[in-house]
Amino acid sequence: MLSRQKKIYLAITVIVLAVILILAGLLKLFFVSRQKSTDNQVSSSNTTSTQNALRHPLNGQVVSNENWSYFPVAVMIDNSYTVRPQAGLAQADIIYEALAESNITRLLAIFDKNNTAEKVGPVRSARSYYMDWAQEYGGIYMHVGGSPQALADIKKYNFTNVDQIGAGEIYFWRDQKLKMPSNVFTSATNWLRAGEIKEVESSNASSSNNILWHYVDTPAPDETQKPEITIKYSEDYYKANWRFNNALQQYQRWQDDEKFSFDTGDQAAVSNVIVQVVDSQLIDIERRSMDTQKGGKVYIFNALGQQSGQWKYINNRTRFFNEQGTEQLKLLSGHTWVQIINDENILEIK
Repeated sequence: MLSRQKKIYLAITVIVLAVILILAGLLKLFFVSRQKSTDNQVSSSNTTSTQNALRHPLNGQVVSNENWSYFPVAVMIDNSYTVRPQAGLAQADIIYEALAESNITRLLAIFDKNNTAEKVGPVRSARSYYMDWAQEYGGIYMHVGGSPQALADIKKYNFTNVDQIGAGEIYFWRDQKLKMPSNVFTSATNWLRAGEIKEVESSNASSSNNILWHYVDTPAPDETQKPEITIKYSEDYYKANWRFNNALQQYQRWQDDEKFSFDTGDQAAVSNVIVQVVDSQLIDIERRSMDTQKGGKVYIFNALGQQSGQWKYINNRTRFFNEQGTEQLKLLSGHTWVQIINDENILEIK
């Protein structure tokens, strides 16, 4: 028979065990409830808008790597019909197209320094208005000489100048199989080398937010017909046409009524086509000047449809607004092609 003292110890033990079991049960309920809450948060985050996420300043893609860094590289690229397909355009995040001489357009391709591009070009000469657009990004500006006005002013610009003529020749090469002047090329290896030697400062998504356009989440695919766009820089070799591909949810490019292809063999396709109306004047028999800060009409085409409004030059950056100037127009993440025109009569939307 148990003594009174042993009975007391036994009772205490039972009570302690009961308390432990109760606490264990409560802890289990707590963690299960917390796990469900976490699961709900994860599920919610998968469907929540990414509007407040950090985005790549050149293409609007969400950036999740906190250690990611870059600097922009702007390259002047030939668009003569005899040099197509050009090298490296598929790797560019943004492409500007504008008239350079007579009715011939030239391209300014904007790259992230991290983009893999083994060959980019043909690289051509600088123009002041292209330099204006390049300065909005900073980083490196690569070209082969330039117009007298451009070369006289280039030291005033806020980018690292890399000119093939002179000491910068080491960052380019000539393809001897091609005719001059359309035979100069560069590459990612060369602009990384230039960045290191010239100590070009890298930035991250947060510090580059000042150049980010207004990107929104890509909408669900739909079969709604989107406008077809034609820009007639000329009636033959420099007539650009954009048609929306519902399967890709992107605009594809034609030029001179033929598919405009990259050197990869793929037809050029972009998420956004921007048509920006910019005042222009001839400064000699062929060359132009453009007012890149005055503002004017703008049209944006993407999977959201057509948006119309005005562009403004604000805090050293071109921005796109609605007609009232109260809200920024919406871009979708991916590649963007900016068509610069000086006369809306050469633009056809149908």
